[in-house]
Amino acid sequence: MKRPIPLSEGDKVALIATSSPLPDDNIERGIDSIRFLGLEPVVFPSCTKHHGYLAGKDADRAKDLNAAFADKSIKGIFCLRGGYGTTRLLNLIDFEMIKNNPKVFAGYSDITSLHVAITQKCGFITFHSPMPNTRYRQMDDFSLKSLKDNLFSDKPVGEVFNPTGEKIETIVPGVCEGTVIGGNLSLLHATLGSPYAVDTKGKIIFFEDVGEMPYRIDRMLTALALAGKFDDCAGIILGTFEGCVMPDIETVPPNSLIAEGSLTLAQIFDEVVKPFNKPTILNFRAGHIYPQLTIPMGSQLKLDATNGRLVFS
Repeated sequence: MKRPIPLSEGDKVALIATSSPLPDDNIERGIDSIRFLGLEPVVFPSCTKHHGYLAGKDADRAKDLNAAFADKSIKGIFCLRGGYGTTRLLNLIDFEMIKNNPKVFAGYSDITSLHVAITQKCGFITFHSPMPNTRYRQMDDFSLKSLKDNLFSDKPVGEVFNPTGEKIETIVPGVCEGTVIGGNLSLLHATLGSPYAVDTKGKIIFFEDVGEMPYRIDRMLTALALAGKFDDCAGIILGTFEGCVMPDIETVPPNSLIAEGSLTLAQIFDEVVKPFNKPTILNFRAGHIYPQLTIPMGSQLKLDATNGRLVFS
């Protein structure tokens, strides 16, 4: 895996919207965030377009992504927000051109399908990281340091640690090594059976999600299990699952059987993931929470699940 040339102060970077549309104040926050990093933002047309729940039509959003990679003056690409829409772009992206123009690419959540596709088809590291619409200027020091350590250096970040007070839990002990891949569970589930499905063979797979009820987490993990994604992986990192709880029964429509009871996430992980006996940890702080770690997707990782240690090399 190649590591893209790190960013330097004064570099031009693209702001693009590959998923859902942005309110005007989000665009301004994104511009301010990039300037706060000492970079020069170039706002692409998708950032100001609206097409229902998408930031412009598919062809427009794909055009921006392709153009940002093709432009030699652009040294990095930041996705402004997630939401929904990147899977609709996959057949419109010029992966051969992108492979020949590796550069820093950052985002998370719905951006997962792009991380996986670029890592697998283009062979370079991308960054699962906070997006600029969260206002980097006001972001906590832990998250900001992790972001900068990844984007502005060509050296591996080495061992990473959770924020103070957030313990990594061992689900299955053991030690493994491999490239890290994955991201948002919903997106990994959405591409199963397609040419863009995640390849987990010999890799350490990372999952996180937000706002999904436990039975949906169960359904998606089970689908990945049935697709053999846990059979051939080297290890498993379960990140954060913010708000992934059953709602109060009073808020659920009558006669909804799913509301009569629920397994906990701990039970789901124990019943669906643990039987594969791969080194597995829980509560790696990356995903829809803050503070959060930036993950160099596609980089080599040594996972010591027994002791909750992760070393990127």
